[in-house]
Amino acid sequence: MKKKRYQKVDSMMAKNTALTLMIVALFCLARPTPGIAGCGCEKLPPEPGAVIPNAAFRGLPVTFYHNSFQAGQTWDVVFQNGSQTRTVTASVVSKRDITDASGSTFAPQLVVTVPNIAVGPTTIQASSGSDSFTVPSSSFTVIARPVQISEQEMEYDVANYATGVGSDRTLYISIGGLDDVCKAMAFEVSIEDYPLRVSDIAIINSQGFYIDALGLPSADIFFVEPGDDDDSDIVHYLRHEFEQYCANHQPGQARVVDPADPNWHLHGSSAHVDYSTLIFAITGHLEGGGAPVPGAVSLELEIETTLGDGTEDWEEEQEEEDVDDDD
Repeated sequence: MKKKRYQKVDSMMAKNTALTLMIVALFCLARPTPGIAGCGCEKLPPEPGAVIPNAAFRGLPVTFYHNSFQAGQTWDVVFQNGSQTRTVTASVVSKRDITDASGSTFAPQLVVTVPNIAVGPTTIQASSGSDSFTVPSSSFTVIARPVQISEQEMEYDVANYATGVGSDRTLYISIGGLDDVCKAMAFEVSIEDYPLRVSDIAIINSQGFYIDALGLPSADIFFVEPGDDDDSDIVHYLRHEFEQYCANHQPGQARVVDPADPNWHLHGSSAHVDYSTLIFAITGHLEGGGAPVPGAVSLELEIETTLGDGTEDWEEEQEEEDVDDDD
């Protein structure tokens, strides 16, 4: 990885690739609103899907929706990756539907924690009595747990970062600990001895909300720099400050999270968008041809974080955290 501090890069260096409809469909996510990428609790909700999110790490809750669900039912959910299977049992509950931004729709849903199973494309089979459904491995990928980041300028060298590659050859990298990062921060991410040439990236959070993507609306804050021959391209992501967001979510404040349903705020009807973990879904090809192979991959991951100094436009928090119009 080229070790260097963040410097403002001319937008001509940014890859102005539009996020393909295929990637958007992959995540079942709503399209971004130009100019507000990566901020606040006013994101468009995930679009309906059988399981949300459809890329998740072990220990993360995922939510299933199905027309046969009835509140109080008990379901067995079997995760299968190759010959490895893990079964989780849970009950259907009726809660506010995260796919409806109004917060007025209640829907039966099954919330299950991803078990300790191998990373990669994973089939999910759910059953309760005579009712059953299957989420194919093409629609769900188990990925690595997040690399935990702190609010400091640091270089993280993560050896043997074992993550999943989806059946469509999308590579997943996740970064966590961001609930404690309220200052503006610039990220540089690359992979040593893995010559991936990046074509597209979508970012979602752990709830399945669309956060950002490569492309013109975010070209000044999210771009790719060509890497060395033997290493991957370098991904730059400039995350503005979250000072107001952090303050608003403190106990007793306007957007404190509902402890009974952390997808929503305790007061009003607005959804809570959790920024503690970001999942980068990366598509591209390897130097010399080919693409990442579906399954498990072990990476030498390098992440450099730099705090903003208060002089750049990208550091300023957006107006999404204005709570005057909250219900």
